[in-house]
Amino acid sequence: MSNITQWSYSRLKMYEACPKKAEYAFIQRIKEPGNKAMDRGKDIHKMCEEYIRGRYDEIPKQLGDFEEAFDLLKDLHLKGHVLCEGDWAFDKEWQSTGWFDEDTWGRAKVDAFVHIEGDKNARVIDFKTGRYEGNQEGHREQCELYASIVFERLPELETITTELWYLDHGKLDRYEYDKPTVDGKRERLNDRAVDMTTATEFPAKPSQFKCKWCYYGKQNICPNRI
Repeated sequence: MSNITQWSYSRLKMYEACPKKAEYAFIQRIKEPGNKAMDRGKDIHKMCEEYIRGRYDEIPKQLGDFEEAFDLLKDLHLKGHVLCEGDWAFDKEWQSTGWFDEDTWGRAKVDAFVHIEGDKNARVIDFKTGRYEGNQEGHREQCELYASIVFERLPELETITTELWYLDHGKLDRYEYDKPTVDGKRERLNDRAVDMTTATEFPAKPSQFKCKWCYYGKQNICPNRI
């Protein structure tokens, strides 16, 4: 049995919910088809990027609740202070590496990274579509991953602000981290990621709710569906 050699937060959550599903997805590489919600999310993320880069004269209606905030990002991007759609990869020591390099261990996609040279604070912004209630805990852990990566890349920073913009709801959740706080959170994330990337067995964790929506069960790929 092979290992899952690389991780992201979404991979980690899938593995912890059901290792067997992660095996199908990341070892056997049986791809799940897209759906309308996923396609819509991709389209709106593209709108965010295009607007920040100045490729729309008027803000798309889907982003309207955050018009003032997007206009600020647009201005900062023009001044060279915003990175859009960053592909952040790191090795087992959490040091930066290429997305497809041989030593790549972890990955994170960042919607917008804001940093003015010389400032002791940076911002990481994640654009969210879809449901708000019930997702906050997982999204907060995602922010901890972003902060962990940024502190390794820019150790001169004192604080990192992470923001979740829930575009469909007009809500914004914000978390601020200093390095001592992030060090402990990174250690816990690291331990969980090591468990996943060193696992050699992938038992199913069937439940009526999870199996109801699982592609591999519905396609009779997984024999453990209940």
